[in-house]
Amino acid sequence: MKPQTKKTLIKTLCSAAGLLAFAVGANAEPDTLSTICNQPDIECSFDDAGVIVGRPGSTQFYAGGVQQAAHKFEQYFGTKAPQAAVVLGEVLDQDVRRQLRQSYPVVLPWLTLKDREEMIARGVRAQIERARPDLQGEALDAVVQRSVEASLSASGNGGDENLHEGVFAHELGHLFFIQTYWPSDDLDVLEMNPADVTRYAGPAPDWLDEMAAVLLENDALTDGRVEGLVTANAAADELQALWPLEEFFTMTHPAFEQARRVIEARQSSAEGRARGGVVMLRSTDLEERDDGRSPAMFYAQSRGFADYMIEKSGDPQVFARISSYIAAGGTMAGWLGENGRSIGLADTVETLDKAFKAWISDKYEGRLPLGAGHAH
Repeated sequence: MKPQTKKTLIKTLCSAAGLLAFAVGANAEPDTLSTICNQPDIECSFDDAGVIVGRPGSTQFYAGGVQQAAHKFEQYFGTKAPQAAVVLGEVLDQDVRRQLRQSYPVVLPWLTLKDREEMIARGVRAQIERARPDLQGEALDAVVQRSVEASLSASGNGGDENLHEGVFAHELGHLFFIQTYWPSDDLDVLEMNPADVTRYAGPAPDWLDEMAAVLLENDALTDGRVEGLVTANAAADELQALWPLEEFFTMTHPAFEQARRVIEARQSSAEGRARGGVVMLRSTDLEERDDGRSPAMFYAQSRGFADYMIEKSGDPQVFARISSYIAAGGTMAGWLGENGRSIGLADTVETLDKAFKAWISDKYEGRLPLGAGHAH
């Protein structure tokens, strides 16, 4: 973000998830932006790819972030990313959000690190006040602060700016992808109706939608994905933590139901409804599935599969070809049958699965997880 330093979209990352909003429209009219940005309690930061809208002092952290994500999207998909407006969590004025929806192809409601900390603090304070009504004043504040710090630490990133930047780019990747390949698939989740939450993402298969986001991540997030692959490869079970590609290409995102429950629960408060479709999930919130696989592995597998396909095909825009094919009504199996062999890949899902897992085993052979006494 800082230079160099539906029906519905539910994305669970290594420590956070975002239910994202997007809308079809033209670039913002100057009068629209003037009306919004000239308000004394609103600040706007611009780059060539879009605008960040927030309370004064909140937007500079994200300066350049939209453009960085857009640059990576063009690198992997060969087309310019649609213009984006990011509405930081402090801006709860629905009129502002509605105006932006009419003007920008992509609108992302976003929780800042401060938003997240304050949200956790409010919940913790309410719990402590119920359990310990005798605690008052500074004593209560101290217990709340310690509890918030422990909660952030347990989430795995505890306010880490690098991870936050990676998550930001990841979520923009989802929106860029849907708007580019399915521009008519319009959904307003700035004013979310839980009844509309009937699918994980856009019309693409969930794995492909996730792939578009993973490709835009920074090194901080990518390192975590790789660590998941290292852990899976080190287990003596022939990569059973990974999904067979036949299942991977057709499955619903493994964290969908958990995130949908969060959306439904937040409707009980005005504050929850005002946050629209932004969801934050900690890694500790992710439930292991009945098959023993972790939802976090879905992201690691997406990263590994992206690296494999790009390396073996020699084409950094191979997913642009796949996405166009699937957007036109095709399947991954059909694309492999028509194109796989000619670009150095398998021509069936079964043989691709074997080749992919062999590549993982070879790439991470002898490498131990960080918790096993091996650092990198």
